[in-house]
Amino acid sequence: MTTKTTRPGRAAATDEWLARKLIEAGFGGADCDFPDCTNARAPRPPGKAGTPTKFCVQHNNPRDRQRAYRVRKALEKERAAAPEPVPVQQAVARGAREEQVLASLLPRVLTALDAVHQGQQAGADTAAVAAHIEQVTSDAAEKVRQAEERREEAVGDAEAARAEASRSEQAAEHARAERQAALLEAACALGEAADADRRATADRAALDELSDAHRELRDTHQQLSGAHDLLKTRHEELEQAHTALTGEHRQLLAAHGRIQGEAETQRRRLEELSGQHTRLEETQRRTAADLAAAQSENTGLAARLDELQAHREELKTENGRLNGRLEEERERHRRELAALQAELNTARKAPAPDSTSGHDDNHTPGPDPADSDEDTEAAQDEPRAPVAIEDLGVHGGAAWTLVRYEDDHSRWRVLRDGEIAGSIQPEHSLHGTSLLGWSARTSHAMPLRPHGQKHFANREQAAGAVVRDGLRRAPAPGPAAAVTATFAALTEPDQNALVAAVIPLAIATPERGGKLARLPQAVREAALRTALRVPGEDDLRQLTALAATELGRSKEARQLLRALQDLTPSAAQQETGPVDLGTIGGRAWRLEPDPTYQGGYRVLADDTEVGAVAPVRRRKTDTVRWTAEHRRRALGRGPAHAGRDAAAQAVITAEDAWVPLPELDDEAYLRIPAGLRSDLYGAAGRVDMRRGRLAQIQPGAYRQQLHAALGQARRSASGRIRGQHLAVLLDAAREDLGAPGSAAADRLYEAVQGIRSVFVTSTSSRP
Repeated sequence: MTTKTTRPGRAAATDEWLARKLIEAGFGGADCDFPDCTNARAPRPPGKAGTPTKFCVQHNNPRDRQRAYRVRKALEKERAAAPEPVPVQQAVARGAREEQVLASLLPRVLTALDAVHQGQQAGADTAAVAAHIEQVTSDAAEKVRQAEERREEAVGDAEAARAEASRSEQAAEHARAERQAALLEAACALGEAADADRRATADRAALDELSDAHRELRDTHQQLSGAHDLLKTRHEELEQAHTALTGEHRQLLAAHGRIQGEAETQRRRLEELSGQHTRLEETQRRTAADLAAAQSENTGLAARLDELQAHREELKTENGRLNGRLEEERERHRRELAALQAELNTARKAPAPDSTSGHDDNHTPGPDPADSDEDTEAAQDEPRAPVAIEDLGVHGGAAWTLVRYEDDHSRWRVLRDGEIAGSIQPEHSLHGTSLLGWSARTSHAMPLRPHGQKHFANREQAAGAVVRDGLRRAPAPGPAAAVTATFAALTEPDQNALVAAVIPLAIATPERGGKLARLPQAVREAALRTALRVPGEDDLRQLTALAATELGRSKEARQLLRALQDLTPSAAQQETGPVDLGTIGGRAWRLEPDPTYQGGYRVLADDTEVGAVAPVRRRKTDTVRWTAEHRRRALGRGPAHAGRDAAAQAVITAEDAWVPLPELDDEAYLRIPAGLRSDLYGAAGRVDMRRGRLAQIQPGAYRQQLHAALGQARRSASGRIRGQHLAVLLDAAREDLGAPGSAAADRLYEAVQGIRSVFVTSTSSRP
């Protein structure tokens, strides 16, 4: 019978039951697989899956694992070469070994279980631990009993084996040697149990230290929690104090702004008063000097007075002659305009005549180079072309123009929609050596003079005085010139460009030469009416029919061709008929054709006009874009919308965001707080209306209203602004007041919005 000596660690490596019992007893797992190593196997790293290693920490490396592998293979070869032991001999050896091991380990197992039980009492329920220990004890007793039964069976098997193995006494000796080896293995197991007991004691000490540290950390956490609650309460109090201080700071900033605006107003007022005082003192000194000089010259003035009276009589006579001549010129101009109007009416009814043929009976033939030798009387009956034309633009809904004919010499006629509204001319000294200024007269020969002076400084000021006088008067009675809708549909810049382009053609005559002068007289007359901003449909038709070969390649011809490109209506402008947009935001929206703009539409909400959209195309090759206008202000800069629907949607969006203001005659406009009036006065004085966005905003009528409103706001910080001016400012957009980066425009917009917020609040609070 062959037996082998095996340590408990080695036995546990092949015996699952024994390995589990050793682990439960606290003696650790199986031994390391390295030869002659009794250390426990290294534990599995935390969080790492897979089979745990079979080596200890010391031998858990590639070199030692390879060495153990070679030793194991050599042992397997040795076992394969050795004869197989008899099964009965294996059973006897196994029974004896288990009996000895269990008998020696049972007291130590119970002692280790008691130690583990005492170590776990600090952190677990004693009843549960006792029940667990009792269960482990009963399981161990059951295993012992089963081991006893197997031992008894093994004894029976051994007795039977002794009868069969009496021949081999040497096997018995080997068995006794194996028993001695088992006893040695049991001693080793006891040593390992002692080591496990020492480790358990160290673990209990470490557990006590961790418990003390845990209690200390818990006390520290409680203290920190209390401090955190106190800091949180203090933080909330500081936030409330910060909010209150922020509100007070904003109130102080608002009060500072108002006080600063009032101080600025008072400072400007003081500067104005100081300037007035200085001017008054200077005027007083000059008056005293003039009085002394006048008293010294009084003796010579009597003689000069007689001369002036005689000259005055001469001037009266000259004035009467000039007035008679002015009336004659006005009457002749009316006859010419009536003849041109009759020709236009005849041309509309009859087919257009050939450019090379003569005109009908109602048309007076124009001058021809071949007829230049005819008598003077016949030449005076022909329509004359002006020598120069200056366009003054549109003011008050009327077209104003400066026209000078050859026999007017230096005098200019001021025309309003083609009718004479006055005249201006330069005034020279008696000797004619120096220019004194410009004089202006109305259509009734009434002189116009600047405030405190005798003459105007230049021609533009004199013409402006005639325009202002004409705007205060009603237009002259008589049939008004019919302006075609195509010309009226153009934007103000396009009208200005067209008028500037046709002026060279309007003043062209055969005597002056040039290719423009060779065009038919009817075309030049159409250009003249267009330059005066009173063109008919036939006039524009004749101009647009001109070809580039007829006009030539001069600079004026190219400019005229570019301006005439805008007169051809696009496909989008030729669409007509109302468009129903449906119900949006509870209001019925639709588009109606605009009679004042060809191709444009009026935007109606519940049958109330709130805006307008219109197509614009700069050149024939350009894409048609649309402009949008909402309640006296343009939406976007120029034609900013790609289509009609997009422009209409912009008007609808602006109407949804618009808050209605009181009626223009409401007394609320006169009850603006003094601080807001001061802010508006200071902000309006900083913006520049002569350049930038305010000087270029379209349409022109809205620009004039905005300038008038700003002029009223600049007059005085304490003065009140009427509703007709203030409503324009309150409805103005930010981009209408200046460039995006302008600080003056930002300040003006903030002042206007402050007033508007007061109006909106007061309007919403009314019953």
